[in-house]
Amino acid sequence: MALSLVATTARAGPASIRYDSTLLPRVASPVAADDFIHVDKLRLRDSSKRNYYLTGFNYWACMNLAADSDAGGDYNRFIRELDQMAAVGVNHLRIMAGSEGAPTQQPFRMNPPLQPSPGVYNEKILKGLDRCLAEMAQRGMRATMTLNDQWQWSGGFAQYVSWANGNETYAYPPSWNFTAPPQRKGPPGRGWGNYTTTGSFNDYVDYGNRIYTDAKAEAMFKRHINKVINRRNTVNGRLYKEDATIMTWQLANEPQPANQENLLGPYKLQYAPNPSDPLLPWIDRISTYIRSLAPHQLISTGFEGKQGEWYWKAVHRPKNIDYGTIHVWVQNWGVYDMLNSSRANLRQAEEFAAAFMANASRWAGDIGKPVFLEEFGMARDNWKNNVTAGEYQYATKATTHSKDEYFSHIIGLAVESFKSSRGGFVGTSPWSYGGTYRPETQQANEFGMWWAGDPPHEAPGWYDVYDKDYALQIVKKQKETVDKFVNGSGGR
Repeated sequence: MALSLVATTARAGPASIRYDSTLLPRVASPVAADDFIHVDKLRLRDSSKRNYYLTGFNYWACMNLAADSDAGGDYNRFIRELDQMAAVGVNHLRIMAGSEGAPTQQPFRMNPPLQPSPGVYNEKILKGLDRCLAEMAQRGMRATMTLNDQWQWSGGFAQYVSWANGNETYAYPPSWNFTAPPQRKGPPGRGWGNYTTTGSFNDYVDYGNRIYTDAKAEAMFKRHINKVINRRNTVNGRLYKEDATIMTWQLANEPQPANQENLLGPYKLQYAPNPSDPLLPWIDRISTYIRSLAPHQLISTGFEGKQGEWYWKAVHRPKNIDYGTIHVWVQNWGVYDMLNSSRANLRQAEEFAAAFMANASRWAGDIGKPVFLEEFGMARDNWKNNVTAGEYQYATKATTHSKDEYFSHIIGLAVESFKSSRGGFVGTSPWSYGGTYRPETQQANEFGMWWAGDPPHEAPGWYDVYDKDYALQIVKKQKETVDKFVNGSGGR
């Protein structure tokens, strides 16, 4: 499904590369500018009132990959990977629409950032975002535009708070340092790296969460929202706020409640109810502001949901939040061990996911809004990589048997929920598409980036889905199953 190179004056790509949109693989019809998705009870529908299911992927680095090469982009790779995803029926990508810079360069952040300093924008990265949306529209893909981030890999909450307080310094939680030992033999810039610890996650969350109560930080964020929503795409001329390619504006990636001392549940993930949590009015204020600027598009929180029923319902009840989100991370949350090859280990992960999904579907029904499985992932069978012999822990040669079974299981749960009249799920989005990237051939570019599917604060290759992985066939089967169901039911 590779795109043919031709000589043309189309504005989609860098000056050295031009693509003729008439030669695009017609896997799906292009997205019309006015074909907005809307919520109908527990379902999504397009402008023709047809049932709409999200066959998604996280592709967070889209705007950087699509930028010119002198801004760290790789346009050929970007086009190739969009075509790969389109070929298996992907119709939705969750991408970053915000990244913030620090006065001193950080090795674990998206670089170059979209917003190097408050109110200052890198036009080359903005044009990369334009290209993402224009090329996605041609392939029938819609976007979740994530505007902010709880975590350090894009700058996010903590950087806004720092900016608002005179570039105040703060400690980062464990982050991937590409230059740390162990180093791979060979030219510089190809080392494996390791985690560097300078602070705790709780301290970092506490600092970033000051955005909920810091009026100056919030004002800076709102100016960013205004900037992006009111942008006109330099490729196809569409105003962002009038382009149905943008299905959803998302407040942030995994906004966290106020830290609590005593967590609940068997894995110590759940929070006790806290009606005075400043996260809640912040969600209401920011979603109301987005709605005032972009009334035709949907809004979501980016909430993961591990904090339990009370919090999930509280963050999704505001009237301007259109649907719910959940993220399911069995290894990060202490349920699954990627170095344990036993069936019991995998079964425990599957049982946890099944219970989590069942709860989320029930919560969605209770508040009358659908829910999107927006993030989930699993490592490869990394017990097969011999670290003591010098192999990289996340080397590609490890098989994906457990990952494939888990993906089939959790995606199957979402599909069955969608097919049920009482189920709340409207799609899935694995984390994250690494496409043609491989850690064995990684080479940091001039900005210190390699653009794995995993963001730069985490081990590259940990949760990547590569273009040769069987996971793509699972995603394709999902699309075929859903299409058959929807077409057989007349789109109801």
